[in-house]
Order: sequence, then C-alpha cells, then structure tokens
Amino acid sequence: MDLLQLMDNAGDQRDKALDRLESIVALYQSEDPGVREEAMGRAMVFCGKEWGGYAVGLEALAARLDGRDQPLEALRLREEAEDPGTLIRQTEARLAEAEKMTDERRAVIARYGSEAEALGPTALERMFVEAVDQWLGEATDPWAPVAGWSVPWHPIPDELAHTVAVACPLPATIADARAECLTWEQRLAELEVLADGPGSTVLPTACAVRHILVQREWASQLPVRTLADLQIRLEYWKTHGVDDGSGYACLSRDLEQLLAQGVTLAPGEGTKSKCHRLRQENPQWSLARIGQELGISRQAVHKHLQS
Repeated sequence: MDLLQLMDNAGDQRDKALDRLESIVALYQSEDPGVREEAMGRAMVFCGKEWGGYAVGLEALAARLDGRDQPLEALRLREEAEDPGTLIRQTEARLAEAEKMTDERRAVIARYGSEAEALGPTALERMFVEAVDQWLGEATDPWAPVAGWSVPWHPIPDELAHTVAVACPLPATIADARAECLTWEQRLAELEVLADGPGSTVLPTACAVRHILVQREWASQLPVRTLADLQIRLEYWKTHGVDDGSGYACLSRDLEQLLAQGVTLAPGEGTKSKCHRLRQENPQWSLARIGQELGISRQAVHKHLQS
C-alpha cells in the first residue's frame, strides 16, 4: 500500500470517527433524559479514544461544520467543549418551555371550553365583527380587510373607526382605556399560545381597530385630570411607547394641564416630619405609640426624632 492510499485510508477513518461523534452528539437533543445522559458519556469515552479528550473531539467536529458553512452549530459545539453539558441544558430548557407552552395551551382551552371557542371570535369580538358587517359583503372571514383596511400602520378610515366606537362607547377615562387595551393584549397572548408562537396571530380586523383606538386614548387622546391619570399615561410610554421623543411631548403637555388645573405636585408629608409633628401634638405619647400610629418601629421613631 503506497503513501497516498495510507493517507486516503486515514482520511476515511477520520471522517467515519466524526460521523459517529456527530450521531452521538445529536442524541443530546433527545426528549429522553436517560438517552441524553448515556450519549454524553459515550461521547466523552469516544473522544478520549479518538482524539485524546472531549474538548479536542468537539473542536474537530466544529471545524468540520465550519467547512460545511454551519457556523451556528459549530459555535454551539465549542460552547459545549468549554462547558460540558451546555447542549443538554439547552435541550432541557427547550423541553421545559415546550411543556410550559402545552400547559398554557390547555389552560386557555379550558377557559373557553373548547379549542374552537378559544380560537374565536369570542362573544366580545363578535360584537365588533358584526358591527362592520356592512363592509364585509360576501366575505365571512372576520380577519378579512374591512373598508380596505387591514394593516395596523395604515390610517383607519374615519367611518370605520366611528362604527367600531358606536358598537360600544369608547372608554371615558385613562384608567378604563388602559384596562381595555390590556384586555386586548391578553387576548393576543392567548392566541399566540394557541398558535405555538409569538407574532403569528392577529385580532379580527374590527377588533384590531378597537385595540388601536383604545391604545391611542391611553397614549395621548384622553386628558389627564389627576396625578393618578398622569402615572397611567407615563406607564404607557414606559411600556408601549417608541423612542422618538413623542412621549416626552405628550407628558409635558399633560403636566402643563395638571398645573393649570391647580393640581399640586408637592410631595406629601414624610415619615420624619410626621414623627416630629406627632411628638409636638402629643408630648405624652411614647415612642412605641408614635411608631404604632405610623406603622414603623420604635427604633425608627427614635432615629427620626434624633435627626
């Protein structure tokens, strides 16, 4: 046997060894924990025999995947080489998330009684769907475009917005607008659970219009009348707003409106001030009695009075 034949045979042996290692590592994704554990043990023994160590064998397999233009898979192998068990922990996390999704799916279906009822339209959704029947014509799909509208970032036709608002009066307070908006968001979350993934579901078209209308009320359209309203408006821009400066302009306007109405923004009386006031008003009270009145400890009262 000449040198070229020996080299070819050696190459064949390396490829066969890598094929075998790849098949063993693939078992790390098994749903059976016993299979995963056994596979890792086999991989460690095999790598020790063929390459002198687990990390070295995984690096050889990662290099092969690099050559196949599979950089992500190669990266995962190198992470496993640095921290043995990483791939199995990732599998366990994936399976746990899938099981959680299954549990959530069962809970959603149980809430509505059946999968068909859970997928909707629900009774609430039908109220808005039926309100726009005049635009659907022969269409029976609640998710079909209405009055030519279906894309959320396109302007809603005035007549369509009016019809949806007439079907059920829009919220009159910021708190109610937030509550309804969050109700629609919870419904979207349920649909995503049923669809096994985010971003793959939408509300019926009329309901999507309603969602946008109440979200706009929460964001900017309804006036603020109290500090509680301002806090709710701030919550919107903190959790839903975009980083384009529009939230600052809206909150600045709301603050000016509150000040114009005579709403004071001064902080209330602090605990320290309350301690001193109660001591002056009731010199016979003990520190414990003052603490009981304020819901703090005797030691805290003593500290406040000393400062």
